[in-house]
Amino acid sequence: MKTANMKVLLDGRRPITLRPADHKATGGEGAVYIVGGIAIKIYSDPKRMRRDALVEKIKSLTALRHPYIVAPKGIVCAENGEPIGCYMDAVEGEPLARVFTNDFRTRQQFTQAQTNTLVERMREVVLTAHKAGALLVDANELNWLAKVDVATDPEPRVIDVDSWAIGRWPATVIMPSIHDWHTKGFTQLSDWFSWGVVTFQIYTGIHPYKGVLAGYARQEFERRMKENASVFTPGVKLNHAVRDFSGIPGPLRDWYVKVFRDGKRLLPPSPFAQGVPMAQGVVVARVITTAIGNLIHEKIYAANNDQVIRLFPCGVALLASGKLIDLGSGNQIGTTHANDCEVVRVKEGWLVAEERAGQFVFSYLRAANFLAETLTVTAQIRQIMRFENRLFAVLDNGLAELALTILGKPMLSVGHVWGAMVKATQWFDGVGIQDTFGAMHVIAPFGDKACAQMRVRELDKLRVVSAKAGNRFMAFVGLNASGGYQKVELTFDREYRTYQVWIGDVDGPDLNMALLPKGVMATIINDGELVIFVPASGVINKIQDKFINTDLILGEWDNQVVYVRQGVAWRMRMQ
Repeated sequence: MKTANMKVLLDGRRPITLRPADHKATGGEGAVYIVGGIAIKIYSDPKRMRRDALVEKIKSLTALRHPYIVAPKGIVCAENGEPIGCYMDAVEGEPLARVFTNDFRTRQQFTQAQTNTLVERMREVVLTAHKAGALLVDANELNWLAKVDVATDPEPRVIDVDSWAIGRWPATVIMPSIHDWHTKGFTQLSDWFSWGVVTFQIYTGIHPYKGVLAGYARQEFERRMKENASVFTPGVKLNHAVRDFSGIPGPLRDWYVKVFRDGKRLLPPSPFAQGVPMAQGVVVARVITTAIGNLIHEKIYAANNDQVIRLFPCGVALLASGKLIDLGSGNQIGTTHANDCEVVRVKEGWLVAEERAGQFVFSYLRAANFLAETLTVTAQIRQIMRFENRLFAVLDNGLAELALTILGKPMLSVGHVWGAMVKATQWFDGVGIQDTFGAMHVIAPFGDKACAQMRVRELDKLRVVSAKAGNRFMAFVGLNASGGYQKVELTFDREYRTYQVWIGDVDGPDLNMALLPKGVMATIINDGELVIFVPASGVINKIQDKFINTDLILGEWDNQVVYVRQGVAWRMRMQ
């Protein structure tokens, strides 16, 4: 794939120059660029379009008209007129796998009604494709985006439409995790099976063929799919992070049982269909923990008729109502209008960053009187990222730390800019992952005024959906080529020049851990066990405690491990 400027021709449009800064992502089929609201896909094999008659296929797909389907709008040609790709509208949204996680649902206050609406609209997409004579085939969770806003109903966006099967153009590739192993070839019913696998995870957070089941290894989901050994099979045990199946509407829940456990292939009902579910085969068997506790769990904040939905490392809690609470005093210090805000402690108060109507708004909250003073920044900010107690702005040309100075009045300014291909970078909790034409790099602040940009080959074959960085340590969870989730952990030297890596399989995209500034990591992988890891030394300590469950949402407050459980904030320490 070319990394220099490239001039291309779009149907019915003037020539466009694609620059490295326009690059969004590179995958197996090609590279995607974003220019002026248009997504341009250039295939890796320059002869593929003529060899496979893709020009005709793309033209047939342009007839698809639906707000949730990101269908091709035309052909892309090289300067010599050779067809080399297609273009479509550029769309934004959350990768669907993030909607599976408890952390995302808690932060966004993603409700059961919103879940039903999103699933129904994904069902509408499949019906529309089938009516047009097309099959989605490989509509795994990476090929769906979710537009989520607390003020509106969620909307799906299905991408990679040029890989659909239509007319004389078959599809040959599918992620194993959504493959219907009981159907020969690809059909409308195999599409519905794949839709079921993905939507089941929206409701529960787990793949329908995972969980602990005697006779099967942890990641043998392909074998379990072939043998119908689903989460509805008697004897399956799930941890507390899995959301209860009772949240699935009755008729749809029955459909999942018939498809995943009984091997039937049926059209699914709408999530809004009325009916009483069958009593059999729908009860979640939780893993039972009997360990004796050796941790002290201390409740630090609970609100009447309100819930804690997030804890910031500076010791501030965000409530569902938007109130910001100082955990040290229990006082309300301010209010935010955005669930996905960031809060850091600064001199004599707090700095709050939030997005309102596509614009970032900054406020300084004085500790003396809790008055909020709005701050202005001249730079055009695309996104906000926090690392520990430091706030960063993603600009058009890279990442910059925001600095607050108080000279009579508070002023916010943009500091040194570390260059980055921002369109090709995903930003997570304290770390960015840049897709440099298929070569993955991490962008991570560290120290007082430093930022590492390092090549990490272990992420090349992984589509990361969750990530978090702390002092000399980073963790990533993503999908591999088979559709299984893997965790990658990196431990860095003091100067972030080299790292050690650990890679292991996990059940889903949740990344539940606390990263303390002193260089200690705490995580919950199994119910009843807290894992304490010191990356610098490699020392691991597993603490058995009956009150530890995977549904706790871990965080850090300075060098304390804190967590949210059922809307209440707690901290834990050794007794």
